[in-house]
Amino acid sequence: MECARCGTEMITAQFLTGGIGSPPYLMSKRPGIFEPEHRCGVDCFVCPGCGAVELQAQDVKKLLLD
Repeated sequence: MECARCGTEMITAQFLTGGIGSPPYLMSKRPGIFEPEHRCGVDCFVCPGCGAVELQAQDVKKLLLD
């Protein structure tokens, strides 16, 4: 993936949450405590040239509410 800021090729990096064994994720949910969560993993890219960070949803369709 090319950096939108400077055009340098970005590298893949780990985006950590601080929780042990807990990878970062995106979540969408309807209001209400009994409504299910829709989750999707996150890929992280870092530009070695300018330091820009880009996060990308692994499967955005999983976030769509029925």
